[in-house]
Amino acid sequence: MAVAVDDLRRLIVEAAPDRMQAEPALTCGEDTLLDQVIPFSSVIVLGVIVAVEDRYAIRVTKQMLAHALESGVTLRKLAQMIEGA
Repeated sequence: MAVAVDDLRRLIVEAAPDRMQAEPALTCGEDTLLDQVIPFSSVIVLGVIVAVEDRYAIRVTKQMLAHALESGVTLRKLAQMIEGA
């Protein structure tokens, strides 16, 4: 399954409680730690996980999430998590 990073960018912005603060995710690098560009990325990641499960029809396990969160979340890690499901 090919996961478009641009799709993840949109999911992040849509899942954010404050869209304007999440908009830097639309242009950051794939390997940029989301904590560096979004002040509340950990909250957004939880919303994104729900959106990812719905959009890609997968179940995100604790192990998958732990691996994606290890050393900070990036768009590339989220895409790899989905592709590995």
